[in-house]
Amino acid sequence: MTAVAIETGWVDLKVGDTVMSAYVAHPAEPGAYPGVVVGHEIYGLHATAKQATERIAALGAIAILPDLFHRRAPRADLEFGGEGRERGLELLRTLSRPEVLSDISACLDELRGREATSLNMVGFSAGGHIAYYAATQLPLAATAAFYPGWLTNTDIPLSTPEPTIEATPGITGSILLFFGGLDPLIDAEARDELEEALTANDIPHEIVLYEDAPHGYVYPGRDWYRAELAEDSWTRIADLLGR
Repeated sequence: MTAVAIETGWVDLKVGDTVMSAYVAHPAEPGAYPGVVVGHEIYGLHATAKQATERIAALGAIAILPDLFHRRAPRADLEFGGEGRERGLELLRTLSRPEVLSDISACLDELRGREATSLNMVGFSAGGHIAYYAATQLPLAATAAFYPGWLTNTDIPLSTPEPTIEATPGITGSILLFFGGLDPLIDAEARDELEEALTANDIPHEIVLYEDAPHGYVYPGRDWYRAELAEDSWTRIADLLGR
């Protein structure tokens, strides 16, 4: 994959009676590009989330990373593990479905204003869950979710009142899911349930399982990073956005 030169910056988006910051990365060369909303992990606007946004832009896309925690902890940037993880889970449990749909919709409006050729989403972990749910409710052409948890249970508010998987019939685009075989958070049963739901509803999809990958394998700078598998995933993302 040949990366293109990009530019980055911040925008403030009006969402209801709040203002949400969003990090934007896009090709420096003017042109027609797909738009991608990026869903961050529980660590908020961490440097790795911004780097992922930049990498998506370098594939030739307008990428926008919304601050999904903006109502309670604007621009939260939490450290990995320990207190950061607990704080991130606490913030995740404050999110509601109407709120995240409003946030993603505001990003889609921003992408339309930038004349994006298509509307897509890529989410990571908790952001992957949000991406999957958004795909059931919003006109996304393609959605990719890395190790999205809680889709088949009701353990977080975003997966209530019924598990998010039950909204699968609402997906109108294609969906690409990435999982690690060593991920203790998402077991084979959950993966099988997703496969069955997507197949039963005739939704164009692919589920990629890396048997030797742990949760969070795609971000560099962590003990659980798996470079070869991450690069394979990015190649698949490039293919998805290029269709």
